[in-house]
Amino acid sequence: MGRHLDSAKAHFGRDTAGLLDGGRYSLVHTRSLEFDDLRPYVPGDDVRDIDWKASARSGDVLIKRFVSEKHHKILVVADAGRNMTAVAPSGEYKRDVAMHLIGALGLITLRRSDEIGMVFGDTRGCVDIRLRRGETHLEYMLTHYLSHTLTHPGRSDVITQLSWVTEHYRRPHLIVVVSDEPDADERLAATLTRLRPRHDVLWAMVADASAVGSPDDTTADDTIGYDVSDGRTVLGAADLGADVIAAYRDAEAARREAVSELMTAHAVPHVVVEGSRGVRAGLVGLAGVFARAG
Repeated sequence: MGRHLDSAKAHFGRDTAGLLDGGRYSLVHTRSLEFDDLRPYVPGDDVRDIDWKASARSGDVLIKRFVSEKHHKILVVADAGRNMTAVAPSGEYKRDVAMHLIGALGLITLRRSDEIGMVFGDTRGCVDIRLRRGETHLEYMLTHYLSHTLTHPGRSDVITQLSWVTEHYRRPHLIVVVSDEPDADERLAATLTRLRPRHDVLWAMVADASAVGSPDDTTADDTIGYDVSDGRTVLGAADLGADVIAAYRDAEAARREAVSELMTAHAVPHVVVEGSRGVRAGLVGLAGVFARAG
């Protein structure tokens, strides 16, 4: 495997059995080589599947039945803008956590022989990597995603990427969005309203690090930072005061609740990941909800 895919495997592991089974759409059907049982022949069956020896023993024409495999066309929609250059609660760059999420999703597809592609970018536009299979393709995706986030990314706006998908991907896909925590506004609601009737959608969000530290942290941080999206100065906790900090934390909790309610209203399974250590638990949780929806 390539360097980036190996890094994702370190956080996700090797066991991908059963993940992403189910869902609303059986996008690609193939017949596996695993024998299931025999059944009587009916007109229209492929004569190549007749078990002649079993038919001779029973006196009836019997057909071999094989396990049906169900594959998906998976499209990752990823924010590669400035928001992903910020720090997650784990202390990692959000772009690295996002890369591990995308890589782990790719590891799931390898065992299932799913096709996977990606649309990523920022407010300036999109890069569209078409669906393919294989480790080389996955490493290509991860390399180009990280290159974009490291080379003067524009302002983040994942709605730009989702709108591109709505316009250019007409056939059903499993859409997996990887971004930071979006705003629960009318633009997002309108985009999901257009996207959901045609596609299954899962959303993995990389959490924002708190601007004022953890509530359990008794040491006030007087560091003056900046907002990665626009470069504006952000005062440290010591300069804000207890009342402002409490109001900030209440507003953040309300914002997260609003996002969760909007996603639930549009039947979009979602998870918030605080760092690479949470990648496996997050994706397993999403896959479980997806399977039950099928």
